[in-house]
Amino acid sequence: MSVLSLDRVGKNFGGFVAVDEVSFEVSQGEMRGLIGSNGAGKSTLLHLIYGRLDATAGTIVFDGTNVTQMAASERARRGMGLVFQITSVFPELTVEENLYLGALPKEAGKRNAGNLDEVESVLEQIGLTDIRRRNAAHLSHGQQQWLEIGMVLLTQPKLLLLDEPTSGMTEAESRRTAALLRDLRDARATQAMIVVEHNIEFMRLVSDRVTVMHRGAVLADGSIDDVQASREVQDAYLGRLH
Repeated sequence: MSVLSLDRVGKNFGGFVAVDEVSFEVSQGEMRGLIGSNGAGKSTLLHLIYGRLDATAGTIVFDGTNVTQMAASERARRGMGLVFQITSVFPELTVEENLYLGALPKEAGKRNAGNLDEVESVLEQIGLTDIRRRNAAHLSHGQQQWLEIGMVLLTQPKLLLLDEPTSGMTEAESRRTAALLRDLRDARATQAMIVVEHNIEFMRLVSDRVTVMHRGAVLADGSIDDVQASREVQDAYLGRLH
């Protein structure tokens, strides 16, 4: 059974069609890349999946349940997690204090041995154990993004959505982020991921399958090699990067 299924999902803002009848499925264990030029509708689609925006057409099925009309908070309770492009960590708190906040919802606000074990595990996964007592304000941009990923992981998401996770990162941070996402998949920390990105080389490192969007619609879908070889994709998107 697929983790996520989109059937002709659309979003209109007045007379502007931002997402135009998008359909695809994300399988168990899959890391799906979502690429396209600025304004192609990638981030809008991600927020439709998570419920931060309401779809004006189509159906969204998550983990076997139609969630099209559900609020974002309910989708999060059912196992969706969203990592924003702009981090929302608490700068005045330490790394581990931010992670404790990520662990709180499942435990009704109580810090117990379960919370502590989960935080220790996630600290190791995101590679921030050595700076656990450093305030988030003093982290690099990449470290803040890894911390945000850790906070979302502590909600135990079945589907992890990431909106341009390498934006503003150095090349070294981007490579480390790719390694982190691969490690999370291998460890089955989440059932599936969807990653919105502009960085083609990053997508090559992490994606099993790539969906290319153009003017709100799906232009191509396949492996990274398939979409890079597509003349339509080259004309609409990839050629603009050179």
